[in-house]
Amino acid sequence: MTNMKSDRIPFMIDRRGFMIAGGATALATMVLPRRSKAAPDGVLVYGLSEYPPALDPFRHDGAAANTVKLQLYRGLLGLDDKGGIVNELAESWKLENDTTYVFKLLPDAVFHNGLPVTAKDVKFSLEQITAKGSKAYFVEDMKVVSSVDVVDDKTVRIVLKAPTPSFTKLLATPYAPILSAEAGLEKPVSAGPYKMVSSERGVSIDLEAFDRYFKPGLPRTAKMRMVVYKDDSLRVAALEAGDVDVIEYVPWQSMASIEANKSLALQETPGPNMYIAFNVQQPPFNDPRVRQAVAYAVKREDIVAGAFFGRGAPLFGLPIDPTSEFYDDKTSQLWTYDPQKAAALLQEAGVVGTTVTLLSTASYAMHQQTAEIVQQYLMAVGLMVELSLPEWGARVTQGNEGRYQFAINGGSMVINDPDGLSGMVATASPSYRRSYGYSNTELDGLLEKARHELDIDKRRADYHEVAALVQKDVPICTLTSRSQGYALSSRVKQLQTIPGILNSYSGYVLENASLG
Repeated sequence: MTNMKSDRIPFMIDRRGFMIAGGATALATMVLPRRSKAAPDGVLVYGLSEYPPALDPFRHDGAAANTVKLQLYRGLLGLDDKGGIVNELAESWKLENDTTYVFKLLPDAVFHNGLPVTAKDVKFSLEQITAKGSKAYFVEDMKVVSSVDVVDDKTVRIVLKAPTPSFTKLLATPYAPILSAEAGLEKPVSAGPYKMVSSERGVSIDLEAFDRYFKPGLPRTAKMRMVVYKDDSLRVAALEAGDVDVIEYVPWQSMASIEANKSLALQETPGPNMYIAFNVQQPPFNDPRVRQAVAYAVKREDIVAGAFFGRGAPLFGLPIDPTSEFYDDKTSQLWTYDPQKAAALLQEAGVVGTTVTLLSTASYAMHQQTAEIVQQYLMAVGLMVELSLPEWGARVTQGNEGRYQFAINGGSMVINDPDGLSGMVATASPSYRRSYGYSNTELDGLLEKARHELDIDKRRADYHEVAALVQKDVPICTLTSRSQGYALSSRVKQLQTIPGILNSYSGYVLENASLG
């Protein structure tokens, strides 16, 4: 162990140095996709940022995977282009009392295998989420369901164990799709707007419109081709060259030039976040003092400047949207930039000089650049940080399996409600989006109490208690909010991506896109 010296704490990390380092790594690991000469007529070509690690209907494998899965799978409810909840396979629904929902299914909806969508399929699908051994992302969230009862072929009653204001929001995410019970789980079949016709792993996915899709006139394009461009610059170049029609994850350094290009359109929104998850089963992050030190050590403004070119904001507390009625100083101001305090906490924990490995990925520049900035600030207060930068699929696997010490994560709550915090910090099945092995019964109890509270003032007070415990225990360390953008060529019409923290669910609205 070594003693800390105050002159090791910088006032500012040089942004240009980070960008050069990040660019050098990206070029060294660049994998060039196969490029077409131009986007073909009648085919919507979508530039994916990453090939999906998996297409498991109930798992969370990242935004790119969600985009693909939303073309194949649909649930009872979904989202429109304003982020509002809309019916999907449900024709209508009503709340009979505080805990009982009755859903009427569309009379003519069919799965890709031609079988009708029935109440038995709904019961089968929702029960798989909480089945023994389930690894579904919502395995804990859906335990609030007491029963799923088939009333008749097209009517299903869902009874909850307690009132849950966020329940319909959970059903409107990609993590509760309705699958054909006849097809089962080995080769899942749903009722999305497209069917997959071919794929080349790591390169592309080809889809064609489902001719019996339950929304008349949709999807508006007969075919969609999803091509993987892992490198940010290549994704932009493909759009500018006309090889693709839409790209996700517009790199922040390219947003201004795309805005200035009259043949392109940028759809940008504030929303998603960057944060750190910890493996609390491994030292030194099994000690909350070390997690607290991380929360105080990093100057978040430099991440906004260095990774996001100023298109974001520091995040010092719970990742609740600033427009939410639950957002206030008690939930948003939990930590500050205080390197002296961070150094003292590390000294108290006896870990100054310890070498730790920070897991991130080379697949997304924002992840790598965030990791590099965090690395420098933690080294300045006494933690010797090495970076691990596998490709995205391996990074997700390592996160799910707990093969890391601490890790950079991107994303946001899965619903626009503070109940979404449960998916990030409550005890649940392993997921790369959570801190591995983290469990706190007091925090679980507070989150459970808050999710079932109907009185808004009492619910707000519950989340104040949640925030106080998060400040102390640091189950995750939030870093920044960030803007997020999709870019469209001029031939794309009628497509408006979803705003705010739900932006990564914009796969819901790709069915609206037409080609002019």
